[in-house]
Amino acid sequence: MARFSSSVVIVVSSLTVMFRKLYPLFLALALMPRLFAADTSAPNQTPAVLMAPPAAGLPSYPAVIKPETPAQHDARLKWFREARFGIFIHWGVYAALAGSWNGKPVTAEWIMNRAKISVADYKAQAKNLTASRYDPQAWAQLAQDAGAKYVVITAKHHEGFTLYDSNYSDWNAVRASGAHRDLLQPLADALRGRGIKFGTYYSQSQDWVNPGGSKGAVQAWDPAQLGGFDDYLNNVSLPQVRELLDRYHPDILWWDTEYQMTPERAKPFFSLAMSYPNLIMNSRLGGGVLGDFRTSEQHIPASAMLGRQLEVNMTINSSWGYNANDTHWKSQQQLIRNLSDISSKDGNYLLNIGPTAEGVIPQPEVDRLLAIGRWLKVNGEAIYATRGGPYTQPLDWGRTTQKSWPGDGATLYMHVWNWPAGGKILLPGLTQAPRSGRLLANQSPVTWNMTPQGLSITLPGAPPDPDVSVVALEFSADIQVANTAPLPKDTGASGTLANPGGPVAPR
Repeated sequence: MARFSSSVVIVVSSLTVMFRKLYPLFLALALMPRLFAADTSAPNQTPAVLMAPPAAGLPSYPAVIKPETPAQHDARLKWFREARFGIFIHWGVYAALAGSWNGKPVTAEWIMNRAKISVADYKAQAKNLTASRYDPQAWAQLAQDAGAKYVVITAKHHEGFTLYDSNYSDWNAVRASGAHRDLLQPLADALRGRGIKFGTYYSQSQDWVNPGGSKGAVQAWDPAQLGGFDDYLNNVSLPQVRELLDRYHPDILWWDTEYQMTPERAKPFFSLAMSYPNLIMNSRLGGGVLGDFRTSEQHIPASAMLGRQLEVNMTINSSWGYNANDTHWKSQQQLIRNLSDISSKDGNYLLNIGPTAEGVIPQPEVDRLLAIGRWLKVNGEAIYATRGGPYTQPLDWGRTTQKSWPGDGATLYMHVWNWPAGGKILLPGLTQAPRSGRLLANQSPVTWNMTPQGLSITLPGAPPDPDVSVVALEFSADIQVANTAPLPKDTGASGTLANPGGPVAPR
């Protein structure tokens, strides 16, 4: 009976892996015949369509994906799936206010909204965004030293200010700020010169300065903000997205907040993005567009997603933009463990920094990024180009990732967070013996033995890394685990998820 139960569980685990691989094909087949409009040729029939989850107070719309084969989809997302670690940069006029208005602390990038600052008063702050110490080469070098494979910067946040010279609004870095120059192109060039992908964040719906832009969940607080939302989309937002794509050729287009974005309003944005064949975009355009990856803000899901690529975007402290009042810095151990945890769930970690108005990245952020980079230099093979580990739920001692080597087996990486007092760690349900095993930090060998519960690993001595130590186990065949943990129920939703650790200033 025990042998039969173990076999059944292995079969279930194998079917789960197969479903993950075939899910994009099922999704594409379900959605290929229809993009934005339902089929009206048979009015008496109700076709079954996949519904995108509701977001920003909107109803659930029929889901929309790019019409491509699973092979094309995989090829387009290959670099993104292998990257695992990226850097987010929130930079705009809000940096000049540094989290305070009229001598009182408010918040960072949402300060105009939260303090209800008038358009005229807010525009007057742009002269203080000088970028006088902005060194895009140094920023790119920091990203490289941190081990980041891509960078996404706020080309336009909800304040409506663009970091480049837009033909569709004078509210930009060249014409309105103290910088008087394009702040995007030098960074794009510096990053690409180091082999790092370049992405642009664009707030397509919310805009608190250009007339007609959405104000999110609140009403306009200044008559200067009034105007038609569709006029704003047609005359500012959509043309600016075209500018970004034509001028800067970003690898990622990172939408944000879906307020008022119906399928009809999202369609021209989606169509424009589809005309750039290699472009990758996230899940926040709205109007039912799923995007290429699910965005989970300030929240690491409890388990891996079924079928959808995951990116978790998080702050280093509690703010996205520069906030002189915010010293709630996460420890380097927490950040490294976040990277380990997210990678174990087949996800990418997009970690944010907020430069000052002069273009200085705060030293605590620099220190933490460099610490991640040092860890990745030793343990990067357990992060880059890996898949999530064979366990659907976290293990009490840490996390796992894996790599398959066609024709030559697989490698299982054990991310040990909690070094056991007796030196023994169990890989439950694993009945294969590895052909070798070692610690990545110092190449010390590990030993093992089979038990009725699974493979028991004996670690040598003390942990070589106080944050996360990694063991690499080499197997002669793909790893099969009799995994009795429940399958994840969360298949992915767009929008902001709750932060279990407490409130965080919105982006």
